[in-house]
Amino acid sequence: MHTSTKAGNPDDIALGRALIAAGKVGCIVLAGGDGSRLGWDGPKGTFPLSLVKQKTLFQMLKERVEAASRHFEYDLKCALMTSPNNQEVTREAFPENIDLFSQNVIPLLDMDKKPLPQSRPNGNGEVLHCFYSSGLFEKWKAAGIEYVQTILIDNPLAEPFDPNQIGFHFKKRADVIIKAVERINLSENVGVIGKKEGKVCIVEYCENPPEDWNLANTSLFSFSMSFIEKVKDVQLPLHEIKKFYHGKPIFKRECFIFDLLPHADKTEVLLYPREEIFAPLKSREDVGPVQRALLERDRSCIQKLTGKTPKQIFELDPHFHYPTEALKEKWQKADLPPTSYIEP
Repeated sequence: MHTSTKAGNPDDIALGRALIAAGKVGCIVLAGGDGSRLGWDGPKGTFPLSLVKQKTLFQMLKERVEAASRHFEYDLKCALMTSPNNQEVTREAFPENIDLFSQNVIPLLDMDKKPLPQSRPNGNGEVLHCFYSSGLFEKWKAAGIEYVQTILIDNPLAEPFDPNQIGFHFKKRADVIIKAVERINLSENVGVIGKKEGKVCIVEYCENPPEDWNLANTSLFSFSMSFIEKVKDVQLPLHEIKKFYHGKPIFKRECFIFDLLPHADKTEVLLYPREEIFAPLKSREDVGPVQRALLERDRSCIQKLTGKTPKQIFELDPHFHYPTEALKEKWQKADLPPTSYIEP
């Protein structure tokens, strides 16, 4: 079992806010996958999810980055890792000031391990290599960025610019920070965080992790720029994962970002309440639970601002989650409108 630190330290949050406001932080969004498990024809980011406006994952992300930039009074850097299969559609969803770069694809295998005509993205493990080779690393380094967060497009609770994580990263002088939540039970299909040979590691649920490892990997990381430069040419192993493609069993080969951890001199784990950071959208069965998680986040946010809680089903404009002083003053103890979409 690995020892973690609980999120919520006010000093870490204040330090992280200062670093973000100074332009020291960028965010990479992993968005190369498709919506096949959702039964959705297109990039997963084009799936309409929000409760009232039916905003897509892409639109929700774009608005969060815009709101965060306004809040911190800085044009925050964000990039998306796409794939050759979805880059064109993804570019249509985002303004030019959000950078795109592509990961590689690899053929699927049949049950005899023979290549099929169809190719799919080769996992998230190459994100730092592709980010570096795209030229964005040098661009961001020249802009003064020192820390890079990575989040997944299919986790709409993921915070693209998390002050707590960044302040903790700076304080610990770490190569890598992993955001974790407590594992629900032994059968939860998540990677599990622990320690082997003195180093933090992640073991996939299908590879029988020790039962006393109780921290679930959320795939929310932050990396120092120096670590990214160090591992830019590291070759990662391919994991063969049995999946179903159009109803037929196949093997998909993927490399995973956590296979970079053995190359880190210092990795730290930051433990969060699940409801604050982790509601992944993997299949149609997840849509309801993820929407409820978004509603509860909005309820908590507006309650903190106004002291009141809407009873109706509603959706908040993302600027409420990154409130300016003017917004805080306007909404302090304000009466809540009866509308289903609440704007600043």
